[in-house]
Formats: sequence, C-alpha cells, structure tokens
Amino acid sequence: MGVTSMCCLASRVWVRHLKTQAACQLPRGSYFRPEGKASAKIVVPLAEENLLKIAGNSSRQTQLLEITKESHSRKTEPKSIGLKEKGKKATPPLLPPVTEDTQFQRLAESVTPLCEVPYSKQLVIKEQECKKVLKELGNRLSKAGMPLQRNFKKLPCVLEPTRPSPELIGYRNKDEFGIHFGVDGNPKTVGFFVGRPLDPEMVCVPPTFLINMREKHKQIAQSFQKFIRQSPHEACHRFDKGGVWRNLVVRSTATGEKMASVIIHPQQLPEDTIQEIMEELRQYFINGEGSECELDSLYLQACPHTRCTREQAPYRLVAGKECITETCLDLYFQISPDSFFQINTKGAEVLYSTVKEIAEVSPVTTLLDICCGTGTVSLAMAPHVRGTIGIDITTGAVEDAKKNAALNNINNTIFIAGRAEKVLPRLTDELAQCSDVVAVVNPARAGLHPQVIRTIRKCEAIQKLIYVTCKPDGFAMENFVKLGSKKIKSPKARNTIPFIPKYAVPVDLFPHTCHNELVMLFERAKV
Repeated sequence: MGVTSMCCLASRVWVRHLKTQAACQLPRGSYFRPEGKASAKIVVPLAEENLLKIAGNSSRQTQLLEITKESHSRKTEPKSIGLKEKGKKATPPLLPPVTEDTQFQRLAESVTPLCEVPYSKQLVIKEQECKKVLKELGNRLSKAGMPLQRNFKKLPCVLEPTRPSPELIGYRNKDEFGIHFGVDGNPKTVGFFVGRPLDPEMVCVPPTFLINMREKHKQIAQSFQKFIRQSPHEACHRFDKGGVWRNLVVRSTATGEKMASVIIHPQQLPEDTIQEIMEELRQYFINGEGSECELDSLYLQACPHTRCTREQAPYRLVAGKECITETCLDLYFQISPDSFFQINTKGAEVLYSTVKEIAEVSPVTTLLDICCGTGTVSLAMAPHVRGTIGIDITTGAVEDAKKNAALNNINNTIFIAGRAEKVLPRLTDELAQCSDVVAVVNPARAGLHPQVIRTIRKCEAIQKLIYVTCKPDGFAMENFVKLGSKKIKSPKARNTIPFIPKYAVPVDLFPHTCHNELVMLFERAKV
C-alpha cells in the first residue's frame, strides 16, 4: 500500500470515528442514512470535508497516519500472521494495539459493528443471516429423514422480514461493565474489553460514545470509576492475583429508576472489611459525589466465582429499594439484581406480541412456558389464554415470577421450580385434558438440554411449539434438529412424532449489532 493509499485509509478511519461521535448526539429514533440525514427533520453534516473541518486539527491526522503506517508494517511482518505448522489450525492475526486516539472507534466496531449502516439495511442483513440458518436447518432435517416441502426460496418454512426495534438509540436497560487496564495504563478503568482475553494488548475502554447505551448508565460507570480509583483496594483482574473490584451492573427502567450492583471478589477479607466497603459505597453514592447519579437501588455481591447465583452469594442491599419496576405491554415487572429481562424493553413488546401472533392462542389455550424466568411470556400471554404453566430451574426466578403475577393481579398462572424433564411428566395427565396446548421455550444461549427435547416430544398434548432464541446458529440449531429428526437415538423418544418448522420471524432487539431474536413456530408432523 502506497503513502497516498494510506493517507486515504487514515482519513476514512478518522471520518468514521467522527461519525460515531456525531451519532451519539442524535435524539432517540434517529439514525444515519447514506446521504447523511439522521431523520426527515434532522440533518447531520457527515460529508468528509465537513467532518475533517470539525476535527480542525491536521496534527491529529498526522498522528493517525503514523498509527496506520505502524499498523501496516506490523501486519506485513511474518510473525504477526499467526500461522501454525501445516496441518494445524491457524490462529487469527493480532489486531494493532488500541491507542488513545483509536480506543472509542475500536470499541464501537466491537460492540456496535453496524452502527454506520442505515437501519433499513441492518434489518435486511439480519434477515439474510436467518435465511442461512433456515437453509442449514432444512438440509440437516432432510438428512435426518424428515421430508420437507421447501418454498420457492428453498427454505423449510416461511421467513418474514425482520421486525424493527421501536428504539434505536440508548435502548439498553442493562449493562455490565468490566474493570481492567485502560489505554493509559490505569488498572482501575471501568468499561468494556477490546481484544482477546489472552492478548496482552487487551484494554478496557470507557463506553463514552456507544450509541446503544443510555447516558445515565455511562454516568454511573464513570462515577464508579472515580470511586474505585480513590479506594485503597485493588482491582481484581485475575482471581489468583488478588484484588477486590470486579464488575459493575447497571439497570434502568422506562420510568427512570436506576439500580447499580457492585460485584467484588471477597478474597480473604473479613466480614468487617466488607461492611466497610458497603458503607463507603453508601456514603459516596447517597451522600457524596456519586449522589448525582440518583440511584434508586444499590447492591453489593461478594462473588468468588465467575458467576454466582443469589444462593451462592447473596446480593446485599447497600441503599435504596429492593427492586425497581419496569413496564412492558401495560404490565409491571419487579426487577431485582439478577432478574432476567430482555435488554430492549420496547423491542420486548414487539417480541412478545410476535409470539402471541404466530402461536394463534385463544381463550381455550393452555400455555406451557418452559424456561419461564421471571414470567414475562406467561404474564404477557395470560390475558389471552385459559391459563399458563411456567417452569424454570432457578428458584429465585420462579419467586420473582410469582411476585410479578401478584403485582398485576393475574390469577390464571402457575409457576413451578424444577427441571423441565422432571416436571413435565407429572403434568402429562392434566395436559391431556386440555384442548389446545402451546409450548413456548426461551432458553439461554446454551439451548435446551437433550433430555428436555425428548420430554417435549414425548408429551403428546403439545401440538405446537414456539422457540425463541438470540443465537439460532448455535446450540439452538441442535435443538431444532432434535425436535424435527426422525432418527432419534434415545429409545424413549424413538417412536414420538417430531416437530417441523412452519414459520419464522426475526425480531431486532439489538440495533447496530449483528444479533437479533428469532421466533420459530414448530408443529407436530402429520402421521
């Protein structure tokens, strides 16, 4: 690459950085279009010459050119290619180090890689990804002995266009921040990691210009960073290296309530020291400099593992209310520190409405909500069905679901704590008396355990199943295949009637990222 080419590249990188900064100043619902318009009423000057004029500092471009030259020379070195001996898997090349000038652009590329793509095109991209998933599913089901009638698009079922998120800017109601070395070398930098965990060049970058994050979350993270930098306790980067400060989780609601949960590693700290930390947090965020964050709830969890349940490490209320309250589909949900709730509240309303629509429920329907969590699907569907039965392995989630049902005066719901493969067989006789049983599953990214799939197939009362997943090309794909395969290894499920895909709807809950939710309708195959 010649010097002129590198100058153009440096200019484009700098222009892209400025676009990201400009996007952060847009009001909710605005986004960039190719001609540089944010909306019909708002025009943002995104022409390259205008942006460079805004930069107004040729020395910065010179620095960026030097960085680009350095990165280019580093990439051309044989040792940076990262190839192993023939026959072994090649490792991806290392990216250039994150610098003070490139940190926010690199973070935006990592967290919101589609932030500069017009939103209409984002929706098309996500639809195309879902189309690839369905084509793969069709091929795998055919190999598994399930004859499918493919449509004219060579898909095993109908695929709708991606349904958009009502909010595009600052839509996240929950963010989890890490603590690590920043580009300035400070070990108590709060933000998101850029780089691979084992890469010595990995750094923590503040979320200052991320357009999918609420400004109040950024403010709380910045305030917490000030607090821990004043603290005598060190940050915990690795469990075996000591340190206390680990993570910060911030949640907020549509009405403006805010909750912060501080995660520490207890190490060998005595209880008195942990109490002192709690008191210092209370004084800082309630009476001190951090009071500007106006937190409604503040928690601390002393967690010695990567993740801890409330049973393993209870959340300790430092100050404020035990819960904050979110509104979704005119229902109220109490949010505790570890409650699961979709991170895009307005998008969740589209998601649950989609589930109701394609499930075609009626007043005689019994809804079986497997992996019910805090009961969002059950409670959203309860007014439209005969009754709902929610099952979840997490006792705390079931307790929250019962509280949410009581909060909304909903009486036709039942929530059961336990493993689905153990609970479902006990419900077989009761479900057999129901005229219309629809199952909804919304598992974590790890998908459903194979035993749960076998149990669902064996439960003959279930004739229709809705599968909701945010990662259809992962473990969910294996679930899809096991639901629809005729070749079942398990003797207990060998003679069961499989489920075949009938309808698919992508719902975008994560604008500016490559992720979305896929709602899949499966029905029992005709014998």
